[in-house]
Amino acid sequence: MKSSSLLTGLTIGLLVLFAGCKKHSEDMVAGTWELVNVADIEAPHTTEWVFEDGNLRIYQRSKANPEDLTLIDTGYYILESTPFKTTIRLLNTSNSLWNNHWDVVQLDGSFLILHMDIPGGVLFKEFVKIQ
Repeated sequence: MKSSSLLTGLTIGLLVLFAGCKKHSEDMVAGTWELVNVADIEAPHTTEWVFEDGNLRIYQRSKANPEDLTLIDTGYYILESTPFKTTIRLLNTSNSLWNNHWDVVQLDGSFLILHMDIPGGVLFKEFVKIQ
């Protein structure tokens, strides 16, 4: 009897822990993130990813005219979080390579770093939060 009570309590505790981790991660990822273009820091535009309620919108913003904002892609995301690992699954973007599970390397109030293994290499996306 004690072991079944302990098992029930442990199961409930784990469910609460997993739900809490996911909610915290969802709150952290929601917002607007500027992609750090490590390949060309002098590029004439920036790219912004907006994560909101499962929807992903990707914009390009001119550095010369910051009000010039162009929607370049849309899709969906699913955040999967455990105490040990968080992933973001992208769906229905125009880049089929991106439509996969991305490991979240870092996620806090300022930085988001995504990583995905691909045939022949690794993709990294580094972001700073702007909203």
